[in-house]
Amino acid sequence: EEAPPEPETEEKAKVQVLVSALGEDQLDRYEAFRRSKFPQSMMRKVVHGITGVSPSSNCCIALSGIAKVLVGQIVEESLDVQEDLKESGPIHPKHIRDAVRRMRNKNLLGIGHHKKKKLKRL
Repeated sequence: EEAPPEPETEEKAKVQVLVSALGEDQLDRYEAFRRSKFPQSMMRKVVHGITGVSPSSNCCIALSGIAKVLVGQIVEESLDVQEDLKESGPIHPKHIRDAVRRMRNKNLLGIGHHKKKKLKRL
């Protein structure tokens, strides 16, 4: 009796089917996305600057991945903004700013504009 295929193998097969269906432009963008990354040295400097602690290499790898996903989400939202404005071509800073504003308003960034609390006089 054959063992069931491993989930990792199934996942690779699904990705292969999707990639084979991509057009030439889409394949170029996919390959560029796969090659892109945030340098660990940059992530190490950012984390050290915020926390004052030198992060481990695994921490830098994880943060690089999270940053890459975040940038991807912002770009997707920027394209939605561009579509809503009935514009075409490359995205511009105004699309990115509006995308970040929308994501902040939806609480998708984990950061936002906090209202200052008024202090009561005694």
